[in-house]
Amino acid sequence: MTIQQCKYVLEILKMGSFNEAAKTLYVAQSSLSASVKSLESELNIKIFERSNNGVRLTSDGAEFVRYASQIIEQNDLILAKYKSNQRCKKLYIATQHYDFVADIFGKMLNSVTDDSYKISLIETKTYNVIKEVENGYCDIGIIAIKNTDFDIMKRILVNKKLNFTPLFKTSPHVFVRKEHPVCKQDTLTYTQLIQYPFVSYEQGNHNVSFFTEEIMESVDVKKHIEISDRASLMNVLMTTDSYTIGTGIMPSALNEGKIISVPLESSSYYNIGYILHTDRKCSDLTASFINMLEELVEQISKV
Repeated sequence: MTIQQCKYVLEILKMGSFNEAAKTLYVAQSSLSASVKSLESELNIKIFERSNNGVRLTSDGAEFVRYASQIIEQNDLILAKYKSNQRCKKLYIATQHYDFVADIFGKMLNSVTDDSYKISLIETKTYNVIKEVENGYCDIGIIAIKNTDFDIMKRILVNKKLNFTPLFKTSPHVFVRKEHPVCKQDTLTYTQLIQYPFVSYEQGNHNVSFFTEEIMESVDVKKHIEISDRASLMNVLMTTDSYTIGTGIMPSALNEGKIISVPLESSSYYNIGYILHTDRKCSDLTASFINMLEELVEQISKV
């Protein structure tokens, strides 16, 4: 099946006969008939019924026309997009739920001076971050890999032709509202947190330890809340005595100082970095975003 054959069928339907369609397409009627017959043979269906009054679609033909119309529409969109000389820069970022990424994203937008661009930031589950970069929908993914899961995650990424570049390591911190009963502690232990609700990002069907975003050791969590988006999680933290565990990096401008972080006593730590597909070239916008990530690392190292 070809695009041309799809166009032939749609034109025959529009004109109501092979003869009239052949005239508008500037092809011989015999060639048009042979092309449609070849298509019908390939698909093992009959598209048109001929009569003295012209042609009409069979039931299979009506179904085929719906698909053919979509194919032609998408083909026209692709041609219009890539034949145009007006190419805009694009950057698609997938990330786990991190405030610092959103902060860098905003700064990067202010630095782009192009007349046209398309830039997207997708906060999603760990598995989806990996999948988006693997499939080529996103140019770069931001993830944190726990040290206890580093080997298995590296194998997963390598198998998907993804390269993980570490940026920095950070110990886990407990995030709570600034009026929380534990907020004045210099450090916290898991035992001190047992009585409070633990909030984590839900990972759907891939809720295994190496995909979870929080460092949580084997401790009896009596109250567990799962949330899919960062805004809802922040709201729960600000209005209850719940807590979550994260990297400790949270620009105050994003939460107005209502959420604080307290170091958690743990031997585990996060390896924060970005993933790129090994078979794809890094774009200028992607490189610019990476530079801003690296600038954040320098800022953190000075603190």
